[in-house]
Amino acid sequence: MALSAVVLTATVPAMAAGGSTAAESADSITVAHTVTTEGVSRTFLGRIPVQSATQVEPLAASGPTQQVDKAIAASADGRQVAFSQGGTSLWTVSVVPSAQPVKILDGKSGIAAKSWSPDGAKIAFENGQNGTSCVDIVGATGGAAVRVGCNLAAPSWLPDNQTLIVKDQLTGKLQRVQARAAGAVLTTYAGTELAQHPVASPDGLWIAYFKSTSVNVLPVAGGTPVPAPAVGTSGESISWAKSNLLYVARRTEDGSNLQQIPVNDGRPQTNAELFKPPAGELVESAVLQGPRLSIKPTMAAVGANLSVSYDTTGLVSPFVTCEFDGVKTAPCPASPFKKSGVTAGRHVLRIGAVEQGGRGTEAVRWLDVDTAAPTVKLTGTAFDVTKAATASISYAGTDNTGIGSYDVRYRIAPTAGTFGAYATIKSGTTATSVAIDLAAGYEYCVSVRTRDIAGNLSAWTADRCFSRPSDDRLMGAAKGWVRASNSAYYLGTATTTKAAGISVSRSVQAKRLFLIATKCATCGSLNVFYNGKSVGSVNLYKATTEYQAIVAMPVPTTFLTGSVLLTTRVTGKVYQLDGLAVRRT
Repeated sequence: MALSAVVLTATVPAMAAGGSTAAESADSITVAHTVTTEGVSRTFLGRIPVQSATQVEPLAASGPTQQVDKAIAASADGRQVAFSQGGTSLWTVSVVPSAQPVKILDGKSGIAAKSWSPDGAKIAFENGQNGTSCVDIVGATGGAAVRVGCNLAAPSWLPDNQTLIVKDQLTGKLQRVQARAAGAVLTTYAGTELAQHPVASPDGLWIAYFKSTSVNVLPVAGGTPVPAPAVGTSGESISWAKSNLLYVARRTEDGSNLQQIPVNDGRPQTNAELFKPPAGELVESAVLQGPRLSIKPTMAAVGANLSVSYDTTGLVSPFVTCEFDGVKTAPCPASPFKKSGVTAGRHVLRIGAVEQGGRGTEAVRWLDVDTAAPTVKLTGTAFDVTKAATASISYAGTDNTGIGSYDVRYRIAPTAGTFGAYATIKSGTTATSVAIDLAAGYEYCVSVRTRDIAGNLSAWTADRCFSRPSDDRLMGAAKGWVRASNSAYYLGTATTTKAAGISVSRSVQAKRLFLIATKCATCGSLNVFYNGKSVGSVNLYKATTEYQAIVAMPVPTTFLTGSVLLTTRVTGKVYQLDGLAVRRT
């Protein structure tokens, strides 16, 4: 049986610019193909490379592709295929002669159905777990797998790269779920009980699946499935090939064959046989391969000013068109596709390419535009004064599509000076806390802002301020005070006395002040003067000794610019002064 030219395009000459001949790129079909010899069956990756093929050509003469599981998946750019071995390891390989397969995951169990994300970055797969099946996602180059959920099977990506069509094993119905860890169910499709092998169309409009012996096509938005004629005793696999469906039908009397159904606006047309393997051979699954235009990865949500990159590598002199929300641009400007001032909500970008010989490819991406700014708040540093040499600043952002990064800044002021300009602590960090080194004798005011994954930026938070005290050595001390050293003191020093009527002083600019001093059972009180005016006192008495105590001083009635004077009151009492913290805020 000859292969239909609707799906499979042979290499044909095309005239390049200037009259030279350029070879048009070609489509082919990659299959998982089982051969039984003397009662022993082996499934290998092969391809049907040209029209009128009568046999499957192995993808490689040796290596991992010579022993594979039945289910395979093609990458969106048409250049790679994913396969598994023994249900325990997941591989990718380029569909070119002698390409070396790459193992991206090992140690699983029961790996079955697979689906490659439209942006080429991830592979979703079904695997057996303790008597049930789960759906996991792994990076296309490897890494740790993320579990979407269990009692799920047969994942298939939608063009937003954020959601999957799956089968719920408990109800038998198809569902749309989030493609993330513990992904939520977004839609359950009524009337899809007994559905098998669901696969979403590349444009995200349709879901094709087997039910009994028929192919059904259901709108992704929901509705009534449209069946095609019965395909045989059972359907073994199904995949989209542009606007057609490739499916493998099993027939008890003569094995399996590869068939095609054109789909017109969600309605399956008359099926046609593409390939019938020789006796003793079975086609297990099939996917369309060949260089295609592909849209590169995009964020889960994008901002109002779009810049979407696409790739035409491997296509021969393509004429590229862009269609955004139904408005077509031909030719499309070179990658990236750009559009400004896009409104919030879901938009559809279609980018197509037609080569000189007429071969066409198309990529579709759903773009969720988010124009709402995120919010952020500081969650830590709720203190007025710290004696520590570092402070940890924590914060948390909130957004409906997800937080992308944070910017953190501060401004500082010395004990007797004004605030300087803001300085950046971190820019574009994903961490939710930062540590700041603190110099003694300065007030720090910290603020933060966040941007969501679409690039929308929040306002800066209000400042969160705190001070680290200056050392007692910076206070002027009258005769009778002694400069002492001990590790128990703040910064290892203190200014001490037991005399009455002697003072220490410091110039400040302050709204609030805090004395750092020892409190004890024999400690006395100090009179407080601001610019020579008595404003009250501070009491250093405490039944148990406390070194480096933070003692609030009288609050100035107006912003204080000038001197602070502390005078001892009673002879014989202990006075151990460690430092002074001021707050301009």
